[in-house]
Amino acid sequence: MTPIKSTGRASNHKNYIVFSYLTVASNIATGFVLMPLIANRLGVDALGVFGLLFSLYSIVSIGVGGFCASLVKNLIHYRYLRNRIFVFSVYMNVAYGIFGASVIVLYGYMQKPEYMYSFYCFSIYTMISFFMLPFYNVMIAELRQAEVAFFRFLQQLLFSVLSISGFLFFDAVALYSVFFALFLSVVVVFFVVLIYFIRQFKYTFHFYKIKRAVAHKLLVKDGSQYFLNGISTILLLQIDVLLIDYLYGAKSVGIYLILWKIPNTLIMLGWRLSDPFAGIIANKLREKRQSEIERDFRGLEIRIFGAALFSALCYLFLGPSLIELWMGFENRPNIEYMYGVSALVIVFSVLQRLYLSVNYYTSGLANVTILQFIEISFKCVFIIFFFDYFHELAPVIGWLVAFLFTILFYRKNSLVVIRK
Repeated sequence: MTPIKSTGRASNHKNYIVFSYLTVASNIATGFVLMPLIANRLGVDALGVFGLLFSLYSIVSIGVGGFCASLVKNLIHYRYLRNRIFVFSVYMNVAYGIFGASVIVLYGYMQKPEYMYSFYCFSIYTMISFFMLPFYNVMIAELRQAEVAFFRFLQQLLFSVLSISGFLFFDAVALYSVFFALFLSVVVVFFVVLIYFIRQFKYTFHFYKIKRAVAHKLLVKDGSQYFLNGISTILLLQIDVLLIDYLYGAKSVGIYLILWKIPNTLIMLGWRLSDPFAGIIANKLREKRQSEIERDFRGLEIRIFGAALFSALCYLFLGPSLIELWMGFENRPNIEYMYGVSALVIVFSVLQRLYLSVNYYTSGLANVTILQFIEISFKCVFIIFFFDYFHELAPVIGWLVAFLFTILFYRKNSLVVIRK
């Protein structure tokens, strides 16, 4: 294999952080620009379908999350098998990409036949996205995380430019124009990634027969725990959109996306405050530095709680004006308690992520996964049985009620892990 050209781990990590945050910022900005454009020009129903498709992608992606983590781990540890592991990952991701695209087309055919062009474009985007994963996994295993972050940023930037310009300069009159822009961006980046991979890495593609023991290790042994946690995390964030669409239609999804977009953005930004703590905890636990961990944990808990509370209060008081400025008065949801309930969920969810990060590389992750499934259950119950009372705010209220029971267990579980 060719030597890795690098300016050093510190530089690589710095570039990774920069491009990761640029991707997040571009994603947030694109959503805030596209949502009012879609709602005003194509209607709230179209906005609901826009959010639904990305939720479907997140649900379909559950199937490869644990496999990707396992693949990277084994590429690092079993260098002499790296070519076989890579080829096996190509088989798996091509097959899963075709499966994922088929699921999305089938869902569109059964539930949203009037938006089939959008579903076709999005299904191809889904398929190619999975085709790229083996190349990204190799780069991560070879400490090329910065390049992966750059390619993801490039794809998001292309999508932003193409989709927004379609509305602003070409007077887009159909939703599929947005997803055609998404399709073009992923095709361009796929070929860029493929060319880069061929030039930089000496992997060869042969039709290897993978040993059953290796396949079991990649698919089950190393990936199962993180696979279950990935299921609980993605369902916790996406089940509401799918269930609301199935029971109440795309218009209700559009309303929900509008009322939840700003709180969800604040939560996602808050989650990133504690994500780096997972690796720090794992290393210090291995070195038996429990007293130092607990001191750091309590200090970080106070700081993150303060940041979450500040964000929640800003949303509580400024939320009505921000939504009206963003979406226009005619598209602003008018649901009682939507700002107060969302503000409370912001605080609880940001703290929840801190407690999850403490447990992520420990045996405590199993308990966190159970708690997240409890919260998913509350969301579903409130959507199904209390939608007539709380309308599109029902899943948020369900999550808040669940937090009243689970948040103390999250914290207790973290302290148990730290004090072992």
